[in-house]
Amino acid sequence: MRAPHDLYIASAAAWVPGTRPLDEAVAAGLVDEEHQNLGYESIAVAEGVSGPEMAVRAGRLALERAGSEGHEVGLVLHSSCGYQGHDMWPAASYVANETVGRAAVGFDVQQRCNAGLGSLTLAAGQIAAGFTEAVLLTSGDNFAPPWVDRWNVQLNFIFADGGGAMLLSGRSGFARVVSLCVGADNSLERWNRGLEPFGTAPGRELPLRLRDRGVQHALTPEAEGSWERFEAGLLDTTTRALADAGVTTEDIARTVVPHIHRGVSPENYELLGFAEKQSTWELGRRVGHMGAGDQFLGLEHLVRQRAVGPGDLVLLVAAGEGFSFSAAVVEILDVPDWP
Repeated sequence: MRAPHDLYIASAAAWVPGTRPLDEAVAAGLVDEEHQNLGYESIAVAEGVSGPEMAVRAGRLALERAGSEGHEVGLVLHSSCGYQGHDMWPAASYVANETVGRAAVGFDVQQRCNAGLGSLTLAAGQIAAGFTEAVLLTSGDNFAPPWVDRWNVQLNFIFADGGGAMLLSGRSGFARVVSLCVGADNSLERWNRGLEPFGTAPGRELPLRLRDRGVQHALTPEAEGSWERFEAGLLDTTTRALADAGVTTEDIARTVVPHIHRGVSPENYELLGFAEKQSTWELGRRVGHMGAGDQFLGLEHLVRQRAVGPGDLVLLVAAGEGFSFSAAVVEILDVPDWP
């Protein structure tokens, strides 16, 4: 859909812990051969900091960069991919209280790696409806053992820890949201469920065996043509976002796609019609795949590196298990001087 006329990105921020060189992790026997050749140089690994705590750090930085104390923020959408530090606990309420205060409504969004960018669409509707002047989007995850083996848990990427944030405003910002679209192909959800029956309590498998679930599903007739359906969903969502903005890929200066890398063509940015230098892979190879936060981190990176300027269009794209997809075209209005 074409974004509401007055929808702006007031700021973007990320809190990323120190990185561990991939060579060091390989030497320690943590990384299988398949994941040694994806192009990553290092991975962000947090010690003793939970996902919501990292989200709060990023959220506070986003507010500071926007010169906001959070009074205009009536809604906080917190995205995550995994364990948030406590069972049966609303992490979004904690993030909201620790960033913008006690009165803001907090909701958790858990559409896996599409949750962060996908929540932009939810926020846009609330701003357009007059529910709130601004929405704080956050993300945060720590992919620590024994819950998950970050190095080998899934194909084509290594999970990174970190928090991300984006402050959306109906009044002003350094960038304007021109269009945004979401899409889905729910027939692909079984790739992360596998063939085992549903359980009634958590903790049945430590660490998570996501790859095993995918192997189970790959042997079923239902899995036939899955990659083609994934490609179609990603391309359709992105194409609609570009069309709604009245532009083509030739008009896009830079793109932020998930920091996932197969090590072979086509990579996601190539699938969408972009060269590696137009993507943020130079950042992704040094950080890893930060779950729902890649788009927040990537946009912040482009601004801080002054890799975009006024008038440039940036395409943000996300995909998450399920599968669901999001795409947004944003126009850079100004390049703030963020430290």
